[in-house]
Amino acid sequence: MKALVVGGSGTIGTAIVQDLLSQGYEVILTYYSASYAHLQEQYEGQPVQLVQLDVSQMIDFEQLAFIHNLDALVYVSGRSLFGMLQDMSDEQIDETYRMHVFNFIKLCQHFVSQLMTQPHGRIIVVSSIWGEAGASFETIYSAMKAAQIGFVKALSQELALTSVTVNAIAPGVVSGDMTNQLDDETRTALLEELPQNRFVTAEEVAHAVNYLLSPRAQSVTGTVQRINGGWYT
Repeated sequence: MKALVVGGSGTIGTAIVQDLLSQGYEVILTYYSASYAHLQEQYEGQPVQLVQLDVSQMIDFEQLAFIHNLDALVYVSGRSLFGMLQDMSDEQIDETYRMHVFNFIKLCQHFVSQLMTQPHGRIIVVSSIWGEAGASFETIYSAMKAAQIGFVKALSQELALTSVTVNAIAPGVVSGDMTNQLDDETRTALLEELPQNRFVTAEEVAHAVNYLLSPRAQSVTGTVQRINGGWYT
C-alpha cells in the first residue's frame, strides 16, 4: 500500500505518517521548510520518500512523476492567517487559496485516475472546525477550509461509482506547533472554552485517517469527521 502525505512534516502530518508506517504503508512525504537532514534521520531505514514541495506556488507535476500505484492521497498542508479582512493583501489571499484549495484540487485531479485503479482508493483532507463554523479574524482561512469541505462533498458524489472515497477531517484545537506558541494566559482561556478541557492530539487525527483508509469504511464518503471534543461553536 502506498500513500502520499502532502504536508507530512508538521505536527498532524508526522502523526499520520507514523501511523501509516505502522500499518505497513509505503509513504511519500512532502515537506517545505522542515529540515531534510532531520527528516532523513527520523525515517532512516523506513519506506519513506521525501519530496520538497511548496504548495503555496504552482506545482511542477514532473517532480511527482515517479509516483505510481497510489492508494491514498492525504492532504495535510495548511497555515493559519490571522487579521482583519480589510488588512489582508492580495498576495496573502492568493497564497492561502493556493495552499488550501487550488493545489489540493490539482493534486486530486492529477492522481484520481491512479486511485481509481486501486481496490480502495482514498482522498482525505485535514480541514478545520473553522471550515464549518467560521472564525472571526480568520475569515480567509475559514473560507478556504470551507471550500475544501465543499470540494470533498462534490467529488465524493462524482466518484461514488468508483472505488475511491473522499472525506474531510475537521479538527478543533490540536496540541502542537500552534498551541505551543500561545502564552499561558491564552492557553488557559482557550482550554476553558473546550468542553473536555483538553486539546485534541495529533494521534487522534491520525486515528481518524486510519479509519477512513480501512476497506471497512468503503461506504464512508463525502463526510466531515469532526474531532473537536464537543466544541461546536
